[in-house]
Amino acid sequence: MSIPAERVVFVGENDCRVDSFDCPEPADGEVLIRNHASLISTGTELAVLRKRHRAYVTGGAMAKWIEYPFYPGYAAVGEIAAIGPGVEGLAIGDVVWHPGGHATYICLAATACKPVPEGVPASDAVFFGLVEIAMTAVRRAPSELGERVLVSGQGLVGMLCARLYALSGAAVTVADPSAGRLARNASFAFSRSLDLSDKPLGEWYADDAKPQLTIEAAGVEANIDACFKVADRGGRVVLLGSPRKALEIDPYNDIHLKGLTIIGAHGSSVPKSVRLNDIPTLFELCGGPLHLQSIRSHEVSFREASDVYDQLDSNVEEYLAVVLTFPEH
Repeated sequence: MSIPAERVVFVGENDCRVDSFDCPEPADGEVLIRNHASLISTGTELAVLRKRHRAYVTGGAMAKWIEYPFYPGYAAVGEIAAIGPGVEGLAIGDVVWHPGGHATYICLAATACKPVPEGVPASDAVFFGLVEIAMTAVRRAPSELGERVLVSGQGLVGMLCARLYALSGAAVTVADPSAGRLARNASFAFSRSLDLSDKPLGEWYADDAKPQLTIEAAGVEANIDACFKVADRGGRVVLLGSPRKALEIDPYNDIHLKGLTIIGAHGSSVPKSVRLNDIPTLFELCGGPLHLQSIRSHEVSFREASDVYDQLDSNVEEYLAVVLTFPEH
């Protein structure tokens, strides 16, 4: 027996819809979840919807994953509605975070679920997955107390990353060409905010002490090159954003001569054991210290997803973190 459900789907390039499907009942080791909220991962989801993900050109294993029809979303919170045989440690009614898509119901492995602590609202708990991605930079490149840290790129992951470094005691500077995104940081204790629409990153650091640790969080080729150039001698540069294209750099002047350390920070670069130990802390951060209310720009019904993606693409001053909700009726 199956459960009538609805979900967001990318039928093709620039074609986002909501369709109906039959969600199966849970099999061995699975749970059925009635979703309350999910979080749009702007960079990845727009790259697939607009067909500008690099895998469309380079191919490889990722190319198979992004084929149309594509069912977006990998950060949701819901309530367990049914449990399959062999599941332990979870009960019907438990609220969990899971890496499922934007759908009213979803059936998936119980091991993929993370119980949400009591007192953490679903609209905050949905950030867990992206906070975990942002934490990748901190795990790959921990900062010392008072270290000069630059986080260039203040999309959702970059903003979360900057806040994590600030909470760890670093002297954080944030940079982005969007004044609206920088304004969302006004309530947080950052050392400086650099408006890249006013002047490029290199000019901001022409006469200032250069960052000892630089986080490139946009995945934009020109920004990666700029981060290499402004990094201090002997400094570290972390590539947290996922680059969409190949990049030509000057390795002698920008890396070799300066003695830079370049650190890749894809989500898979952190051991699973470390990720498991981080879970309680990340939920605690979502529930308060990260001040997600200043990052969460909109909460809308999943039925409005198509318009939301358009706004995320064209109206970055107002749209940043969008939580999709799944009303009962």
